[in-house]
Amino acid sequence: MTTTISCNKPIGGRLDAQSSAFKPRRSAAGIRQSLLNATRSFALLTAALATLHAAPVVILKLDDLTRNGAHGAQAVSPRWQRCADFIQKDHLKASFGIIGESLEQDSPAYFKWIKDLHQRGIIEFWNHGYVNQADQFKGPSMEAQKAALEKTQRLAREKLGFPLRAFGVHWSATDDATAQALAAIPEIRIWFQGASAASGKTLLERTVDLEHPTFVPNPEHVRAGYEKYGSHPYLVLQGHPNKWDDARFDAFVKAVHYLEEKGCAFQRVSEYVDGGGK
Repeated sequence: MTTTISCNKPIGGRLDAQSSAFKPRRSAAGIRQSLLNATRSFALLTAALATLHAAPVVILKLDDLTRNGAHGAQAVSPRWQRCADFIQKDHLKASFGIIGESLEQDSPAYFKWIKDLHQRGIIEFWNHGYVNQADQFKGPSMEAQKAALEKTQRLAREKLGFPLRAFGVHWSATDDATAQALAAIPEIRIWFQGASAASGKTLLERTVDLEHPTFVPNPEHVRAGYEKYGSHPYLVLQGHPNKWDDARFDAFVKAVHYLEEKGCAFQRVSEYVDGGGK
């Protein structure tokens, strides 16, 4: 948006074409009204310019969802439950990465927990690989990688009743075969930290680290990252809730509240992408 403010018309008088002398011609009341109008125009211009620097959308990419740490009849560990409760209480949205292997066992409470959050539109669940290992998508053939992706997709449809629309790998280790495998699975539309447009997916980069070091939420690091990348349209923040003790969880909450104070909206990953990045 371009806004032009004319500087050619003087306020409170005019230039005489013959003498080039300034001749006052307006009353004091008229001058005051002109100044008031100018103030209002400046306020409107300031508001318009502010829209050019809207706060980015935050996509909370929270990894490694399984039942690890759950006790007895619990659906998930207390740490995952606390995270989900906070997101709901604070009226946020987030995206949880499911380890496909966790869907193999018959765990009705776990499946219901996921389906309930999905149906409320609070949490989006995405494909985080079949097993939790660093080399799952770097080294194996395209066929092997495709089989791993499809296994998690199949389990989600069978056990949860909905497909997973996004993918993110462990430790960001991928190769050309990963892009080829993803290209063969149209059901997956988004690739977190995607390395190749040949996949045909929407690629989302990560510029700001929520955890620094890994597993340790760091509000000051988030603040520094925001100051550097806050002009970006979105920020993907990666975290591992099952690694957060009380102190780490409190640091996560502090980081989130800082971003809320900055005016950031929190969206599910598909929500952001389907909305055209708004």
